[in-house]
Amino acid sequence: MDELNISAYIQIVQPAFMEHDKQESAGVFLFDSINLQELAVRREFWTPNIDAKKISRLVSRQAPVPDEMKQASLVTEIAAGVVVYFEKTVVKDLNPFTKDDALEKLAKLIEIDSAISSKKKKSLLAFYEKDDTGKFLAETFLYVLSRPNKVVDDWVGYEDAPLLSETNYECPLCHNGLVEYVKDKPIKRYSITHVFPEDLSPELSVDFNAVHKRPAVLDSPSNNIALCDRCAESYLLAPTVEEYGSLYEIKQQLSNNYKARIAANKIELEESIRSILAALIDINETTALEELEYDALHLDEKFAPENFILKNETKTHVLHYYRYIEAVFSESGADFDTIASEIKMCSKLYENAGLSQEEVIVKLADWIRKRANMGENAKLPCNIVVSFFIQNCEVFHK
Repeated sequence: MDELNISAYIQIVQPAFMEHDKQESAGVFLFDSINLQELAVRREFWTPNIDAKKISRLVSRQAPVPDEMKQASLVTEIAAGVVVYFEKTVVKDLNPFTKDDALEKLAKLIEIDSAISSKKKKSLLAFYEKDDTGKFLAETFLYVLSRPNKVVDDWVGYEDAPLLSETNYECPLCHNGLVEYVKDKPIKRYSITHVFPEDLSPELSVDFNAVHKRPAVLDSPSNNIALCDRCAESYLLAPTVEEYGSLYEIKQQLSNNYKARIAANKIELEESIRSILAALIDINETTALEELEYDALHLDEKFAPENFILKNETKTHVLHYYRYIEAVFSESGADFDTIASEIKMCSKLYENAGLSQEEVIVKLADWIRKRANMGENAKLPCNIVVSFFIQNCEVFHK
């Protein structure tokens, strides 16, 4: 132990208490120096339910100090109240036979921690040298609230890649990015989280199991999901049955989408599709476009009623470009039947994965663009090609 943080602080002072000599009790006892202050409650710094689980995660360095506690410690009046609490309450619970051992251990840790500035070391140790126990413990406690506590592994592990890809590198709950690039280096901003948590109470475990059965192996990929650190911490500290049910459904959808995407990537697309896309890109004001007859449309049979705007957008593409694409296919010598079969196969994968019609169109257009090795300027032409195949019955069942 060579780093001063809330984990080290609790572990050092806990054995010195008489009444609060257990980990949970010691942690709650210390945090009460803020939680019991009327000003902290009034200013909404109060962090309820500081229980065994939260203390355990702090001591094991699986969790950071709650932001509310950090903010509270920076308020002058609250910080002064913490000192009073330590002097009047905490000091009274110190075991006269073991307190000096704990105080010396804390002082030595302050001395060896290279991350603490010389000035801060001097100010904290001054209270220790003067035997001002209450002030020494209080000021050190206030200081560690602002020190990093959670062990942060910045390295983005290769084994996390499938789970990150599954979420498209975005937290599925808050949609913040899971990886941040700092000076071209990928920095981890996520936690691989168990959907069915591993440390539930027996009662809660029964309730969770009634919603969706507990997996045989909690560490299996099917029970893991990549969440941003904040969402992971919020979920694991106090998971509810409702949150579990929601996260389970999200995981299933992400997993299905990912499997469909992997399967789609294995489907080849005829190279000749490039000629169709190139022809669409080259359209200009002088290009003769023969519009499709309106009564030839059958898109009403393909779209759900709630997708009215999406249907109208597709209808516009079909009316203006269907005949043109049809002619380009005829003149280019492209294998229409093979391309249609490949697009139909890919479309079915996305549809069967439970994606919405809008998502299917986006995914399918992106798949066509990448398979044809086309750049960003081909996005709209790819959407138009998808519309062509919706009209042509390769995309979406009636």
